[in-house]
Amino acid sequence: MNKFECTAWDESVYAGAEGGARIGDARMTFRYSGILDGESKSAGLLAYTTGNTGTSTGAEVFTGTIDGKAGTVILRTTTTFDEEKVSGTFEVVPGTGTGDLADAKGHGGYELAMGSMSTEYTFTS
Repeated sequence: MNKFECTAWDESVYAGAEGGARIGDARMTFRYSGILDGESKSAGLLAYTTGNTGTSTGAEVFTGTIDGKAGTVILRTTTTFDEEKVSGTFEVVPGTGTGDLADAKGHGGYELAMGSMSTEYTFTS
């Protein structure tokens, strides 16, 4: 089973009205197991439309293994979120791999119930 867990979350709002349109950022730490096995540090830009609904784009520096190959890669991330769930996709940014992951490629996704800190993910290389 492929699983990931958010182990740290720190969010700041830059501008906009509470409960309305606003922008901010979040810094997160994730722990992956399964096809991806390791940890990532992530930074994302958040755009809220209303309440707790919006989108984000960001990047993660993943360190660990992908299909048993060790190294580091950057993952480009895109999410949408609302009161019920967070839906996200991620892909390996070409040319960012080190070690055995120098030529890594692939993409994945997940859906997470709002308020939950872990879920299953998919990944195709």
